[in-house]
Amino acid sequence: MAPDSAPSLSPEPGAQDPLTALILLPRFADRDGLTRALGIPPGADRSQRITAAWFLRQYDGQRTPALVEGLLADPWLVQGDSPLQCHARARVQLALADAWNLRGDHESALRLAGEARDGFRTLGHLAGQSDADWVAANIVHDLGDARMRNQFMRSAAALAEAAGDTDRLATAEMALACFAAFEDAPAAGIAWKATARRSEDSPSPALRALAQFFLFITEWGRGACDAALAHALLSIQASEECGQMRRALLDNANVASLLMELGDLEAAAARLSHRLDVARHCAWPHPLGCTLSVFSEVLVRQGRAEEARGMAREAVTVLARVPRTTHFLHAQLALADAELECGDVDAAERGFMLVNEQGRHVELVEDRAYALFGLARVAHARQDLPRARALLDKALQQPHLDPDQALRTLICLSRVSQAQVDAGAADVCPDEPVALLERALRIADEQLEGAQRHELLLELADRLQARRRDPDAIVALRGALQALAADKRRATERQGMAMEARHRSETVLAEAQHHRELARKEAARASELQATNRELSRAVAALEAAQRELMERHQQLQQANERIQELSLTDPLTGLRNRRFLTQVIDKAVAETLRAHARPAQAPDPLADGPGPGRDLLFFLLDVDHFKQINDRHGHATGDAVLVEVAARLREATRGEDLLVRWGGEEFLIVVRHARREETALVAERLLASLRDAPIRLPTGEVLHCTASLGAASFPELPTLPPGTSDAPPLSGSWERALERADAALYEAKRLGRNRWSE
Repeated sequence: MAPDSAPSLSPEPGAQDPLTALILLPRFADRDGLTRALGIPPGADRSQRITAAWFLRQYDGQRTPALVEGLLADPWLVQGDSPLQCHARARVQLALADAWNLRGDHESALRLAGEARDGFRTLGHLAGQSDADWVAANIVHDLGDARMRNQFMRSAAALAEAAGDTDRLATAEMALACFAAFEDAPAAGIAWKATARRSEDSPSPALRALAQFFLFITEWGRGACDAALAHALLSIQASEECGQMRRALLDNANVASLLMELGDLEAAAARLSHRLDVARHCAWPHPLGCTLSVFSEVLVRQGRAEEARGMAREAVTVLARVPRTTHFLHAQLALADAELECGDVDAAERGFMLVNEQGRHVELVEDRAYALFGLARVAHARQDLPRARALLDKALQQPHLDPDQALRTLICLSRVSQAQVDAGAADVCPDEPVALLERALRIADEQLEGAQRHELLLELADRLQARRRDPDAIVALRGALQALAADKRRATERQGMAMEARHRSETVLAEAQHHRELARKEAARASELQATNRELSRAVAALEAAQRELMERHQQLQQANERIQELSLTDPLTGLRNRRFLTQVIDKAVAETLRAHARPAQAPDPLADGPGPGRDLLFFLLDVDHFKQINDRHGHATGDAVLVEVAARLREATRGEDLLVRWGGEEFLIVVRHARREETALVAERLLASLRDAPIRLPTGEVLHCTASLGAASFPELPTLPPGTSDAPPLSGSWERALERADAALYEAKRLGRNRWSE
C-alpha cells in the first residue's frame, strides 16, 4: 500500500506517531480515555476509530461491532503489510474477537483471537500477545473450560512480565486470583487477599474493578454479606469507568443475588429492573441471560410465579446460542424453579434433571446442588417423602456448598422431616425438624450475617409450639421481632450504599455526555447538578421515611414485648394471673407488710367510719371440691367452663388490690392485702359463699352446685411470748411458710368433709 494512502494516521505536531500510539494502547481505558472514545464522531480518522473500537469493545453491543466491522472493510487495514498496518489490523481483530464473544459466537471469537495473537507475535509485540491471551481466557471461561482459562491467563501474565508492562501483569494476576476464588473462595482469600487489598484503591479502574470483584467473591463466600455488597457496588463503578459494561451488568446481577439472599427482594428487583433495558440494548447473551435468570429467581420469591416463568423462558431463549455454558444452566434452573411454583411439576422435574446431568461437565457445583434441591421439592410435591429426603441429603453433601443453598436445603429438609413425623414415620425423630431449623439458624448467623433469621425464627416458633415447648417458642418469637428490626436497619444502610454507587456511575456517564456535547457544556452541568440535588433530596426523604418506619417497628417491637410479658404472667384459660406473676410482686407486698408492722400501732380514729387499713397479708388456698368427678362426668370442656366461672366469681369476691392467682389445676390462691388477721373468717366465708350460694349453669343447660375447700394463713407469723413480757413479739416466718400453712389448712378442710375452711 502506498504511503499516501494512509494520511489519516499521520501524527499531529507534538503528538505520538500512530505506530507508537497503537503499541502503547493500554488493555483498558481509564475514565478520561473512555470519555474521549465515546466522543469520537463517525467521521474521525482511523487512529481515533481504532482506539474507540478497542476501548468500547465491552461497552456498547450495538455501536462497537459496527465500528469494528467498518474498519475491517477498509482495504488499507486489511491488505497492508507495514508494521503500522499489521498493528492496526491485529488490534481491530482482537476488539472484534471480544465483541463476538460477548454476542455468544465463541468459536469465531477464539479463532479471531488466535489470528490477532499470530499478528502480534510476528511483530514481536509482547503486550499485544498478552492481550490476545487475555481475551482467549475470557472466551474459554464463558465456555466453562477452567483448565484452558487458567492456562491462557497465566500466559497473559507471563507475556506482560516479559514486556515489563506492570499494569497488564497486575490485571492478569488479579484475574487469576478471581478464577481461584471461583473454585475455592476461602483458600483464594488466604492466598490473594493482601494483593487485592493493595489494588482495591488503584488509580487504574480495570485493576480496581478486578480487586473489588475478588473481595466481593471472598467476602460473600465467608458470609460477610454487607461487606460483599459494598465491594460489588465498587466493582460496578470501576467497571463502568473503564468501559467494561459486560462486567458491570454481571456484577449488577450478583448484587441482586446477594440482596435476594439477604431477603431484600424489593431492592434486588429494583437493581435488575434498572439495568434490564441496558442489557437488552447490548443484546449480549451472558449478561442479559444472567440478569433475566436472577430476576426470575427474585420474582419467584416474591410470589410472582407467572412473571418469573416469562423471565426465565426469555433467559433460556437468549442463552440457547451458548448452550454449553454455566449461564445457560443457570437459566434452566430458574425456569425449572418457576415451573414448579406455577404447578407444572413434570416440566420442573425435566429442567432440574437436565441441570443435574449437564452440570457434571462444567464448573457448576452449586447449581448441581440446587438441581438436587429442586428434584427434592418435586418429590415433596408428589408426596414421595423418602425420595425427597434422600435428594436433600445428597444436596447437602455436595462440595463447596454455598451457605445460602445450604440454608434453603436445611429448611426444606426440616419441612420434609415434619411431614414424615406427621405421617407417623417410625425412623424419624419427632425433634428432628426443630434440630434442622436450629442448624439452619446457625448457618444464617455464622455465615450469612443473620439473613432470613426473621422467617427462620417464626417457623421455629411454630414447630416449638407444636411440640408444646411454649417458653422456647416465646424466645424464638422475641428473636424474630428483633431480627425484623435488624433487617430493616440493614436494608436502609444497603439502600444508601446502592444509591451512592448509582450516583457515582451516573456522574461518570454525565462526564461522557459532557465531552460529546461541548456546545451544551454549562447547560448539561446545570442539569446534572439539578438531577443530583433531586436525587439527594429523594435520598434524604427515603432515609427519613426509613427512619420513621424503623421507629414504628421499634414501637411495635416494644408493644410485642409488653404483650409477650403480659401473656407470660397470665393464665390463658381463666385470664387470672399465674405463679410467675406472684413471684414477681409478692416480695413488694411482703416488704410493705413488714414495714407496717415495724411502725408503732396507731390508736383508732374515733371520727372514722370504720377501722383503718390492716397491716397483714392473708393467704387463702382454694380447691374446687370433687373437680375430677366434674371432668369425668361432663368432660374436660365443661371442666374448663367451670374453672372460668369460678375465676369470675372469685374476682367479684375480692378487691382490686388483692392478688388472685390460678395456682394450678383447680387450685386458686388469694392474697388479701392491707388486712387484719382477725378478718380471716369473714373473708374465707365470703370466698366460699361466692361458689356455694349460686349454682353454675353449664353450656349444656344443666345446673351444677359447686363448693370448695379453703385453707387460710396470715403473714407475718406472730409467735406467742411468755406471760409478763411487754416487748413486741418479733416477726417470724416467710411468705413461702405462710403458703405452706395455708396448704396444710386446705388439706385439713378436705379431711373434715370439704365445703369449709380451716386455718
